[in-house]
Amino acid sequence: MAKDSTRTSAEQQRAAVAVSAEESLTASLAAHAVGEAVDDASGQKLTIRERLAYGVGDIGGNLIFAPISAFLLFYFTDTVGIGAAIAGTLLLFGRVLDGTMDLVLGALIDRTNTRWGKARPWILFATPVVVISFILLFNIPAGLGTGAKEIYAFVMYFICLGVGFVGSNLAYHTLLSVITSNSKMRVSLTVIRTFFALVTTLVVNFVTIPVITANGGGQAGWTIISIIYGGISALTFLIVFFGTKERIRGTIKQDDGSKLPLGKSLGILFRNPYFFLAFGFFLLNYVLTGTAGVGVYYAKDVLGDPNIYSFLGLVQLLPLIIGLWFMPAIIARFGKRKLILIGAVVTVLGCAISLIDPSSLTLVIVGGLVRAVGGIPAAAGLFALVADVVDYGEWKSGVRLDGMTYSAATAGQNFGAGLGVALVGWLLAAGAYNGQVSAQPASAVNMEVFLYLWLPLIISVLMGVIIWFLNIDKNLSQIQRDLAARRAANAATGE
Repeated sequence: MAKDSTRTSAEQQRAAVAVSAEESLTASLAAHAVGEAVDDASGQKLTIRERLAYGVGDIGGNLIFAPISAFLLFYFTDTVGIGAAIAGTLLLFGRVLDGTMDLVLGALIDRTNTRWGKARPWILFATPVVVISFILLFNIPAGLGTGAKEIYAFVMYFICLGVGFVGSNLAYHTLLSVITSNSKMRVSLTVIRTFFALVTTLVVNFVTIPVITANGGGQAGWTIISIIYGGISALTFLIVFFGTKERIRGTIKQDDGSKLPLGKSLGILFRNPYFFLAFGFFLLNYVLTGTAGVGVYYAKDVLGDPNIYSFLGLVQLLPLIIGLWFMPAIIARFGKRKLILIGAVVTVLGCAISLIDPSSLTLVIVGGLVRAVGGIPAAAGLFALVADVVDYGEWKSGVRLDGMTYSAATAGQNFGAGLGVALVGWLLAAGAYNGQVSAQPASAVNMEVFLYLWLPLIISVLMGVIIWFLNIDKNLSQIQRDLAARRAANAATGE
C-alpha cells in the first residue's frame, strides 16, 4: 500500500491494519478503521443522541405494525363480525398491493434529493397518512352492512399499510444505510431500534387485550387504544426526522449527468443475488410475524385463557430485549451469518420442546424462551445485513440503490406478514373456527397448534437454508475498504 506523506505514522498503521483485515472475522471493525484511514466522514461514530433519535422510529413503526399483526384479524372476527376466511383474504390481498408499492416507493426515494436528504422527507410526509388511517382502521362503523364493512376494512388497511406505512417504514429502513457507512455503527443502530421495537411489541401484546377488556371488550376499547398508539407513533416519527442526519449521498446519475432510467436501475438491482436472498429471508421472517396473531386464539382455546397471551408475549420478547445488547460485540467477532444460522437451529429446538405437550403451559413457556434466544441474532443483524447488500450493489455496479434495495426488506415484510395473517384466517376457517361461539371444535384447536408451533419450526428450517447462501460477510471488509476509498476520492474531486 502506497504511503501518504500527509499522514502520521499512527494513521498509516491504522490504514495498514484495515488492509490486512480482509480475512478477519471482525469485518465491521476493519471497516471503521478504513473510514478513519481515508477520511471517509460517512463512517464516523454517531452521538448517543442521534442513535436514540434514530432508534425511537421503531417505537412508532411497531405501534402501528404490532397491533395490526397481532390483533387486526381478531378485531375483524370477534368485534366487527367479519368471517375468518374473508378477513384473512382481505388482509392478504391488501398486503400483496402493499408489496407492489415497495419497489415503486423505493425508486422514488432513490430519486429524491432535498436538503434533508432522500429518506427523511418521506418519513415526515407519510406520518399523518399512516396515523390517521390506522385509527380509522380500528374504528369500523357498526352501522355498515357486512359488505360495506369489508370494503371499508380493505380500503383503510391499504391506505394505512400500503401507502402510509410503506412510505414511512421503507424510508426509515433506507435511513440506516445513509446515516453512516460504519458497519459496526449500523449493527449498533439496529440493536437500538430492535430493542425499542421489541419493547414496543411487548407493551402492545401485554396491554392491548386488558385495555379492551377493561372497556367492555368491544369497540370503545379499540377506539381508545388506537388513538393512544397513533398519537405516540406520530411523535416518534417527528423525532426521527428532526434528530438524524443523512451522510451518504449516493448517485443514480449516468455519465452525462442524467438520472439513471428506472429500467436500468431495476436491471442493476436484479443482478444483485443478495437482493433476492434478503427478500426471501424477510418474507419468511414476517410470515412468522403475521402468524403471531394466532397466539391469542391459542391462549384462549388451547391454554384456556386469552389473557395468557400477554404473558406468552413477555416470555418470547424478554430474552430478545436482554440479549440484543450483547450482540454487537459477538457479531463483530463471528459475523452476522454464522450467528443467524445457529439461531435458526435453536429456534427449531424451542418449537420441538413445546410440541412435547402443546397444552402444557410449562413446556410452552420453556419452548418459547428457547425460541426467543434463537431469534436474537436475526433481530440484531437483519437490517444491518440489508445495508451490507446495499453496499455490495454499489461496490459491484457503482450505483447506490438504497431505497430499491431496502424494498426487498419491506416487500418481504408486507408479503410475509400478509401471507401469515391470511394463513391464520384460511386455516382457522378450514378447521371450522367460529368466533361467535364459546367453545371451538377439536379441528380448530389442532389447527391453532399447527399455526403456533409446527409452522414456526418449518419456517425456521427454511430461513436457515436461505442464510446459508446469504454469505455476504466473506467480502464485507473488502467492500467497505473500496467504498470508503471511492467516497474519499469523490470528496477530493468535489463530485
